[in-house]
Amino acid sequence: MTAFAHSRRIFLTSRRIPFFTPLILLLTLALVFQYYIPADTDSFIPSFSTSQTVLTSQPASTFESDGGFWPSFAPLLAAAAPRVQPPEVTGEVFTRLRGVPGEDYERQGNVLQWGESDIASMKGAHEWFLTQMQFSPPTLPYTSDTKGIVTSGGGKYFPVLLVSLRMLRRTGSTLPVEIFLKNKEEYEELACEVLFKELGAKCVILSELVATSKIVFNFEHYQLKSFALLFSSFEEILFLDADNFPVYKPEDLFEAEVYRERGMALWPDYWLCTSSPFFNQITGLAENALQDRPTIEAGQLLVDKKKHADTLALAAYYNAYGDKYFYRLLSQGGAGEGDKETFAAAALVLNNAFYTVSERPSPFGGAGQGPPVLQSNLAEDWTVSLENPNRDEKAPPATPFFVHASWPPKLNPKYIQRTERVWGPGVESEKTFGEDLEMTVWSIMVDMACEDKVQFADWGDKETGGVEEGVSICDQMLKSFDDMFSPKIEEVQVEERDRGEDNDRQQQ
Repeated sequence: MTAFAHSRRIFLTSRRIPFFTPLILLLTLALVFQYYIPADTDSFIPSFSTSQTVLTSQPASTFESDGGFWPSFAPLLAAAAPRVQPPEVTGEVFTRLRGVPGEDYERQGNVLQWGESDIASMKGAHEWFLTQMQFSPPTLPYTSDTKGIVTSGGGKYFPVLLVSLRMLRRTGSTLPVEIFLKNKEEYEELACEVLFKELGAKCVILSELVATSKIVFNFEHYQLKSFALLFSSFEEILFLDADNFPVYKPEDLFEAEVYRERGMALWPDYWLCTSSPFFNQITGLAENALQDRPTIEAGQLLVDKKKHADTLALAAYYNAYGDKYFYRLLSQGGAGEGDKETFAAAALVLNNAFYTVSERPSPFGGAGQGPPVLQSNLAEDWTVSLENPNRDEKAPPATPFFVHASWPPKLNPKYIQRTERVWGPGVESEKTFGEDLEMTVWSIMVDMACEDKVQFADWGDKETGGVEEGVSICDQMLKSFDDMFSPKIEEVQVEERDRGEDNDRQQQ
């Protein structure tokens, strides 16, 4: 029996924890903290330091959070820090698309180099962290019976996020939105207090929330998602990347049967898993527990914090030490390495139920450079998967629900200049969504670029800040829009072909 399983049994069978147990745990934590953070590891563990920083910023940019959670959770993260050098990458991993579910395929081999003592050390730290969570389950901060959308932004992602928020509100959604910023330097008053606020969104400065502990971690990039989920004030959360928007009201997702049952839903990525077996040895997962599953495309994530508090806490541990350790263990430098595998991995380690959408992602407009990723309707996918678990050719496709426009330069009017469509013919989009979605998005970008009140620090001078020197962002957008959406011979031919096919069917 593993240390984790043993501690879980103790925790579940104990009818009452003695009043002195928290004191013993606190003393143990102090001793372990000294043991786990030797002085010579400063060069390779994430930076943290003692600090007396006080929350200070514009009142509208922060919200009240349970002050007890982070001061008690941060020491656990710090005490369980890796005490070994990161693994060395000694080879390359393949980048291969997933095939048909159930078919045999060559699994990725290990390309990381670590000694047995390194793995044992990582395993000990991991088991210790799990044990602490079992004896003192994390109480995440949230307001009961609330639902909302969480995202992250700042800098060049602010304009992209405004496009996504305007698309969100077109669906009729009234869900509140929290936008997590890395630090106060990313806060922009016009964006946060005017542009986002009028769309029901508010900015939250993550660095100020983690400053409530004397042990201050510096979270950024891929780490933001995990800690935004921990600190969000919503009990039930749809996390969306800044460059991702739903085509339909996301409120419906929270009512999906499979989500109500399991409390977390994830969406798949294109690629085969490239995890290292070292992760399984460290966590106790079965040999192919990850490699026999789809990888995750975490541009969207649906989770109930009440049901999955321990999942989110363990995922936070993986992300706190992600860059040099757990991201590498979970992907070995493979496609999209980052936070995306940490949520499924945490749930699997804890044996917590969750659902991964079975419908594979698809490129919007077909294969090629730059099309967004389409992800399917959760409720429809669940219904189909019950009848056809292998998703063979007989299974009807679920309706696309999310458009993840993640290909650089994303949907930022300052950096984007085009002469032709990328998302396929407008008539095909109208068949799928009832509108020419690419034209709709570009209309929003034109409005943003040409509205006097819309300005971002990233844009600099709108009058001269286009891709071509001296060209205004507004003129750049207007010209691109005209080049892309003026009637083209190819689209006219497609429309005529479709009309001809419809007429033939009617005559038959």
